[in-house]
Amino acid sequence: MKPVARKSLLSLTVIVTVTLVFMSLDRIQVRQSVENQINSLRNAVNRSRIAADRCREGLETSQGALLELGIVIDSLKGIIERYETIPDQGTGAVNYVTYRSVLEEHNDSVGIWEGREQRLRTAEQACRAAITDHNKLADSLQYVLTEAGIITN
Repeated sequence: MKPVARKSLLSLTVIVTVTLVFMSLDRIQVRQSVENQINSLRNAVNRSRIAADRCREGLETSQGALLELGIVIDSLKGIIERYETIPDQGTGAVNYVTYRSVLEEHNDSVGIWEGREQRLRTAEQACRAAITDHNKLADSLQYVLTEAGIITN
């Protein structure tokens, strides 16, 4: 083989080898980038799931406390109604102090209930947002996994 042909063949071999090495490195970097993106999304999905679960548990606890307070308010209302329906005599002087005490407790409890109910509604909206964020992250993770060929639909 002629020296010029040998040099050309050697140069071509070096160029092809260097090109293949760079293409391989590029594929490795792309694959590493996808893996980093998947790991980041998985971590975000896990954190958002924990936040949504905690939010839901907090809502359930708050709702239970609100329902219990509602039962107390209903009980106090029943007592007040019994005092107010004493036939022809109204509430006696001895019972009037008790009646006023129960009435004030009822009114205070209703005020507390209204505040708790409003906080519960606000917390529920925040939980809905947390769940929506979790769902978006989960959808993004599924999309990336599908695009990477890791899962199929």
